[in-house]
Amino acid sequence: MKRTTLIIALTLVLLLAVAAPAFAVSGADGAGRTFGQVHADHAQAGMLGAGMNPGMHNGFAGWHLSH
Repeated sequence: MKRTTLIIALTLVLLLAVAAPAFAVSGADGAGRTFGQVHADHAQAGMLGAGMNPGMHNGFAGWHLSH
């Protein structure tokens, strides 16, 4: 019984880990476009450098609209 419960629990954890990216917020709400526009504006204004660059947010995935 314990072994079966452990196998079922581990299977559920594995399924959730594999399925989690599918439930992540997509760029369909326009956030990806906003991310690109914000950084394009910064680049055009000469504001990108060591202190500010798109990579510091780990790309779009680590960026929030409230930024």
